[in-house]
Amino acid sequence: MTRQLAVIALLTAASQISALFKLWFTARVFGIGSELDGYNLALILPTLISGIVAGFLQTGLFPVRARLKATGSAGDVDAFERAILWGISAAGVALAMLLALGSSAIVPALAGKAPIAVIDAMGAAFPYLATLLALNMTGDCVGYLLAMRSRFAIAAAAPFANGIVGGLLLASWPEGGLASLVLGTILGLTVQVGICIWGLRSTGLKLRGPFPAAEHMRSLTRNMLSLGAWILPGVVLSNLAVSLPPIWVASFGEGANSAFGYAYRLHSSVVQLLVMASSPVILAHFADLVANNDVAAVRLFLRNTAAASAVLGVLGLTLIALIGAPLLDWVFGGRFDAEAASRVASHWWWMTTGLAFLILGNVLAKLWQSQQRPGQLSLMAGAGLITLGSTYLLLEGTLHEYSVAAAMSASAVVTTLMGIPAARFQGAKTCA
Repeated sequence: MTRQLAVIALLTAASQISALFKLWFTARVFGIGSELDGYNLALILPTLISGIVAGFLQTGLFPVRARLKATGSAGDVDAFERAILWGISAAGVALAMLLALGSSAIVPALAGKAPIAVIDAMGAAFPYLATLLALNMTGDCVGYLLAMRSRFAIAAAAPFANGIVGGLLLASWPEGGLASLVLGTILGLTVQVGICIWGLRSTGLKLRGPFPAAEHMRSLTRNMLSLGAWILPGVVLSNLAVSLPPIWVASFGEGANSAFGYAYRLHSSVVQLLVMASSPVILAHFADLVANNDVAAVRLFLRNTAAASAVLGVLGLTLIALIGAPLLDWVFGGRFDAEAASRVASHWWWMTTGLAFLILGNVLAKLWQSQQRPGQLSLMAGAGLITLGSTYLLLEGTLHEYSVAAAMSASAVVTTLMGIPAARFQGAKTCA
């Protein structure tokens, strides 16, 4: 597992570098302002829906596919994977079309108290960015299938092309402004998904071929739905916790959402590199340990993760406090001035106060998934959303736009601290 994680970490690092390549051009062209605020708001709903589907699918797909592999033939597995891929893709296209058609009602509802210029930019971008829903749903499904075929490295490497395409389009057509950014985002994700599909085909899975018999597919689908239904509340709540902060921060005026968005992308890049990209591998590792009742190995993995998370969290806070703003000002430049750098660094610092707990919490979530404990995930997600909302309301009068980032960190701290005793209890229970 260590070698596999190292490979994925290297590939993810390359992908994050390409994402920063695109972010660099975005910062130089847009700085912080209404166009980028509107673009960020337009991404929220497609990302929210695809995130819910991804969490639901992951919980049901892995165990059902594993059982089918153990009891059926290779042809049965191929037919099942093919049916799931086509079904998810078709659902994604249908949902994306509904979002695009309903944009006139969706945009003002999501924009909330954002300035008029921000709402106008969001309205211009949203119908086109709705296509990201179909692309994300297909890409997530293909990524899971690659992981189950021990080819997740392909999915980890594919985002590299995404960032390069988006960055190059902005570099070659900066005068296009918002249109260039939207088009680059769509084309980049299309290339990323295409690479993953090519990788899946290279494993031997043919996209054209038979599906499982109708009755057998209904039985497999029911099993997936029964597993996923228990985690659905948690998936919805956790994705809401990601989607609400950009909406809240937009109410603090032009540029607030852009500054928050830059910081969140930088923060997410760190989290992606440290734990999220490897989560399917961690999930598979935990699944093996749980199946073998190896509680000692689970506890050792969690202890090592906790220690590493603490070190990384303290290191991150120190570096951002000392060099965050001047480094961002020096790196980005263009319309991204010293004031923008200071605002982004402040958002980023507050997000990083919860980094250690966020890393450990993500690993705990993989443990609960492997133990088929969706109720625990839903409980933690509910507690996180309540903490997020209440902390934001308490701090918005004093920290203003930075209250959102502080609330996100508070949510990570509370949910992880609540989850640690549950992980210990399950370990003791497994040993009995």
